[in-house]
Amino acid sequence: MVFGQSISTIEKKLDRSFRRIQYWYDTSRKNFLTYDSLYAANKKFEKLLHHYTSSYPQTLNYDFKLLTKNGLSVSSSEDGKFRIYSWNTLTGGTMRFYRSVFQYESGQKVQSEILKSDMEKDAESNYYQINDIISQHKKYYLAQNISVYSSALYYYRIKVFSIENGKLNSNAKLIKTTSGIQNELSYELDFSASSNTNNSISTKKLENLDIQYDPKKKVISIPLILDNYKITDKKIRYQFKGKYFEKI
Repeated sequence: MVFGQSISTIEKKLDRSFRRIQYWYDTSRKNFLTYDSLYAANKKFEKLLHHYTSSYPQTLNYDFKLLTKNGLSVSSSEDGKFRIYSWNTLTGGTMRFYRSVFQYESGQKVQSEILKSDMEKDAESNYYQINDIISQHKKYYLAQNISVYSSALYYYRIKVFSIENGKLNSNAKLIKTTSGIQNELSYELDFSASSNTNNSISTKKLENLDIQYDPKKKVISIPLILDNYKITDKKIRYQFKGKYFEKI
């Protein structure tokens, strides 16, 4: 039991709320006037997920198989102290709108935070992988995510997080570039660009063009995109050198 409720009961409540998003999406396709109900269903699920992930510590390590089966993305750090829940709100078309809840452990306390952005205006990102890294005796998290702006336009990013003074720091800097120490690396894949019209690379699966991270060698690899948006088969690599990730 968890504060009077079992973890399975919590998941069932969350899943019922989560499935209402799909229900109102299907309904809104037949009757656009029900769009407000789709928006409300997302807000309700977000609020419920935030409540349970901030009030019930055991949720941080629970697998949530029912929810993930129904479309919720749950990414956990290797040390089990940081987790991101992401989902497609279904309020967009070819441009997808995602929302995320960030859950983390600090000391003996488990907390969670929600995005402050506008669900109807900001596309946000779908977080799908988290890796841990230690720099100068401090733990950092590398969170990979993707934004989908259209069926031909994708934005990939690897962003650094840390937990400091009991709070989540979403602007932790660990990547050394020519313009200074940065919080993230990102790139855009534009398959609609004229430079990619007859580009054999652009026909490859997206999995071959996403961010690659080798936890053993501690190397981040991203595809080289030219100034004219042409996607190449070359890679840009950053390796962790003990303090920062640096280009190699």
